Amino acid sequence: MKLTEEVLLASGFSPRKLQIIKNHNAGFDETFDDAIRGFAEGFRGMLWGLTGCAALFICVCFSKDQSNIVATGIALLIVIPFAVFIHPPVLSYKSRRYWRIH
Repeated sequence: MKLTEEVLLASGFSPRKLQIIKNHNAGFDETFDDAIRGFAEGFRGMLWGLTGCAALFICVCFSKDQSNIVATGIALLIVIPFAVFIHPPVLSYKSRRYWRIH
């Protein structure tokens, strides 16, 4: 099945998200299929990364050194927004949902 704008709009993507995908496609010379698959795979990677950050913080919380806990918490508060900015979670989730259904 050829993936088109109409199919993506019918599956829940907004026109703004489609514009983001088009801009991404123009920069990398990809089709909609490639872009949606990339965003879908990136969602799973982002979930693993955030899970790893949470596990790291939980492990550090078991240490008795307050400075390590505070430093790790501040570092994660800086790193996580960058990860979310680089890979938009809403677009990635919609892409993942689309690929699971189709």
